[in-house]
Amino acid sequence: MGPGQASTIRRLRAAREAALDACAARDRFNAIAAHELRQPLAALTMQADLLRRLGIQRGDAQLQELGEDMRSSLHRQARLVEDLLDVHRVRTGTLRLETAWVDLGPLVARVAAAMAATVPTVRLRLDVPAAGVLRCRADPVRTEQIVSNLVENALKFAGSCGTVEVRVAEVGDHVRIVVSDTGRGIAPGSGERLFEMFSRQEDPAFDDGAGMGIGLAVVHEIATAHGGRVRVHSDGIGLGAEFTVWLPLAGTPRTTGPSLARRPAAENVPAPACAAANGRRRPKQRGASTVRTSL
Repeated sequence: MGPGQASTIRRLRAAREAALDACAARDRFNAIAAHELRQPLAALTMQADLLRRLGIQRGDAQLQELGEDMRSSLHRQARLVEDLLDVHRVRTGTLRLETAWVDLGPLVARVAAAMAATVPTVRLRLDVPAAGVLRCRADPVRTEQIVSNLVENALKFAGSCGTVEVRVAEVGDHVRIVVSDTGRGIAPGSGERLFEMFSRQEDPAFDDGAGMGIGLAVVHEIATAHGGRVRVHSDGIGLGAEFTVWLPLAGTPRTTGPSLARRPAAENVPAPACAAANGRRRPKQRGASTVRTSL
């Protein structure tokens, strides 16, 4: 090895160490900031709830609405703080999974319906197993977090009068959770970057400043911690997107999931006329012992 090669290697090593130090400093800052924000957010949420109840007691609809709006905004900020802390926990190896047998059908239906209720203009379609049909060994709280983050993301980008579909099925030794929407879609080549911390799609036609690029990163980290994986597919801008999570049904978590082969085409899902104009129709799976509803 010549002196020039040795010098290049030293510079590369120094650059790598500097990058690692910068990442560690960023993670420490995020964790400290999130911890410091938790207490004032909790106090503000209590005050907003008091304001809402005062409006109810006085029969003041405007005061009640103000309290509800404040509380809703504060809850979103609190979720953002918890997402930051979860990413820090995963990267530092301190995220604990309290696993138990989870009845996925009712859990996914309940969480998806609660999230969809916040955006009544978007239609929600559910195709999930009935109670007791499909169980997996997972952390129920973290599983709810996966579903809520994915559904929230779909609702955000589904567009006015769009459709969000949530499907759950058993695939081999994994459970597959699919959340799709008929909204703005994803630019070619940018899908996998959405799972990186603070990553957002750069699309001037749709850029409304929504989101900070944390929720999908948290989904990726939690799925990986379970031994699962997450992938995204979109046919392009304006053609909707489909996020798929695989979680092991039981046993020792694995570091790899099942094959990512494309699903065969299935029966089209009816969508509102305005949603169909904004994106492609989504396939719907058929199977026994499932609950199919539209909200």
